Amino acid sequence: MTRAGPAGNRQRRGVEARGRGPTGGGACEGFGIKMSGKRKKKINISINPEMRQPEMNDTEVRQDNPERLSCHMLCESLLSYGSGFNNFQGIFNWSVVLLVLTHVHMSLENFIRYGLLFDPVKIISVFLKDPYKWPAVYLITAAVLFALPAVFIERYLRKVRGSESIGLVLQSVNLFFLITFPAVMVYRMQAITPAGGLLTMFVYIIIALKLFSYYQVNRWYREGTPRPVRGTSRVQATDPSAHQSRRNERGQSKQIMYPMNLKVKDLYYFLLAPTLCYQLNFPRQKNCRQGYIIRRFIEMVFLFHLMLGLIQQWIVPNIHKSMKPINEIESTLLTEYILKLAVPNHFIWLIFFYWYFHSCLNCLAELLRFGDRQFYLDWWNADSVLQFWSRWNIPAHKWLDRHVYRPLLHHGYDKWQARMTVFLLSACFYEYLIAIPLKMFRFWMFFAMAAQVPLACLMKRLFGGNFGNIFMWISLVLGPPLMMLLYFHDYYIQHHRKDSSWRLFFF
Repeated sequence: MTRAGPAGNRQRRGVEARGRGPTGGGACEGFGIKMSGKRKKKINISINPEMRQPEMNDTEVRQDNPERLSCHMLCESLLSYGSGFNNFQGIFNWSVVLLVLTHVHMSLENFIRYGLLFDPVKIISVFLKDPYKWPAVYLITAAVLFALPAVFIERYLRKVRGSESIGLVLQSVNLFFLITFPAVMVYRMQAITPAGGLLTMFVYIIIALKLFSYYQVNRWYREGTPRPVRGTSRVQATDPSAHQSRRNERGQSKQIMYPMNLKVKDLYYFLLAPTLCYQLNFPRQKNCRQGYIIRRFIEMVFLFHLMLGLIQQWIVPNIHKSMKPINEIESTLLTEYILKLAVPNHFIWLIFFYWYFHSCLNCLAELLRFGDRQFYLDWWNADSVLQFWSRWNIPAHKWLDRHVYRPLLHHGYDKWQARMTVFLLSACFYEYLIAIPLKMFRFWMFFAMAAQVPLACLMKRLFGGNFGNIFMWISLVLGPPLMMLLYFHDYYIQHHRKDSSWRLFFF
């Protein structure tokens, strides 16, 4: 046999040493390595406790720990209610992308079918189509003058004690005139357009609500304030809100006390302020932010033209397609009309909400340095229709709660009766704003608003939480298109169809 030599012997001895393993003799004894041959050395290996040890592989799991071998545990599916998972940001992004693609598809389909219908010149001509030089502008200007007697009535009641009955009559006459005068003028005047009539009725009802609050708050101060001593110019009211350390309209540290608020300047500031509830001292900001005003103004102009363009492009063609009495339309075709109006109408409604409650009211508040900017709450998270109405219009909600709901509770009415009264009053306001400009009394909006209280209570018992929120969104998406189809469809038939066989419930 051929001798391998020293190198071959050392190689074979190395292989044998590795083959004997950690417990074999001569490989690693006492964490040492023995090397045989002419030059024998013993190398001691010390383990540093700070040195990172090699991790154990999956194939080297010890058999005495069986729990580490299991790969299953007790848990719920991710989309189950009990899993506790709440991160749906990806699904939200997917919904937004799908919504955008759906609207793009609808816009392209509408453009291919009807072409470009948006015409700003036509819109301006509709608003300027008044043979008597804009009667709506004159009526709105007169509303500012009709509010002026409120200051003199309050001054008279302050000076003459025991004249509450006379003052109540004067205040009632003033409020009744503010409500009935524009209604008669808009209903009888043929020259005024529905848009101008709606704007006129809206301004007058806002001023009437403001003056009612103005009369009520001054009466509270008048009844709670002692007779002033001769020689004193200011009398401190008993209302605890008068002791708060806010700055008044003039930027002074002292507050306005009753009756120093009975001035024309204070009244007209309240009439311009974006609120319906009167108080002697409003929260004010120190200065106006010009950049903020410019941004809000650009939003107002852009969104206003966007709403008008969507009405011309989407709403008007669908209305013209249904120029037929509703009692002659098949139920399936009527459902198709409602669903076609649902998406564009709801989209326009969302734009209107942002345009009015965010852009317009914030711009007005910034110009007046009005500090309370809570014009709306998170109505999109409401779990019922009642909660939606208490969140989406905070100025109106505060007025109804302060001057209707709480006084009814104070006089012994229960919550159900007070809540029903609030909704009936709101239904009257909505019917007043729609029926007078269109010159039609159908009471569909009134019945729809009045039916929401029992319907909301029933849905709250049957459903709640997310299901209540879903029902709220369904009512918002499908309710306004139905009202639009009932009112404006009938308006077009009444004014553009002479031989209509349409028979209405009341007239």
